[in-house]
Amino acid sequence: MTRTSRRTVVGTIGAALGVSLLSGTGTAQEELKETHRAREKLHITAHRGFRDIFPQNTIAAVEGASRLGADRIEIDIEATSDGEIVVFHDATLDNLTDEEGLVGETPSETVLQAEVLESGETIPTLAETLDATRPSVMMNIEFKDSGPFSWKEFAEQALPIASQYPGEYYVSSFDPDALRAVQDVDPSVDVAPIFGDNKEENMKIARELGAKAVNPSTGILDPDLVETAHKEGRDVNVWTIDSWREAQEPLELGVDGLIADYSHMATFDNTHRNPPNQ
Repeated sequence: MTRTSRRTVVGTIGAALGVSLLSGTGTAQEELKETHRAREKLHITAHRGFRDIFPQNTIAAVEGASRLGADRIEIDIEATSDGEIVVFHDATLDNLTDEEGLVGETPSETVLQAEVLESGETIPTLAETLDATRPSVMMNIEFKDSGPFSWKEFAEQALPIASQYPGEYYVSSFDPDALRAVQDVDPSVDVAPIFGDNKEENMKIARELGAKAVNPSTGILDPDLVETAHKEGRDVNVWTIDSWREAQEPLELGVDGLIADYSHMATFDNTHRNPPNQ
């Protein structure tokens, strides 16, 4: 089977799964719709391109997530041993592909041929991924691992590629030094710290960076964090949301975005004013 035909099969299966996830019923879902109606616009970010529907961080994932209605797509980027910027999450190839070894110590020839989760999809470059994404989708580009580079060198390699994307994008990272490097290389690029602990410290980092958003985990989200971020003019995008139940509290707290693994969150966002009969 060719790579193109495999991608078609994966995309078709993913779309079917996305529709099947909408079959749930219950008062909780109706309450969520009511909560959502009160908000002007909730952004739905496809985490790794809806990783529980499509093979994560692949061309099939960004194409599929765009097709299923994601407002935004989150991808992870890192560098190979010879400096290619690729879209991949883990530090090693072992768990997600048919290859082994650290991405940062493996040449691009090997990394780009690694098959992701037996899907027929291979690890793409950042350039390939952005070329496959609809310009109407905002990209959340997470700086994951700089490999053989310093963060500044990594930013010098990655940002010129990202700047070719005709749509909007911003850079997120768990590492404040990665975001500082982004601002050193191109101060016009928006940044957002990602964190699952140390709330006060990370809010200080957001202020230092003039971050447009903060991306906290559900475990650290609370009313004070949302209120403080909004008073300071920052959006709050919470991760990772897998169900209506997990979305309830963030929506009640007034977050601006849900970073989700499943496509039914995107369908909810796009149809909330005229929800289908359940």
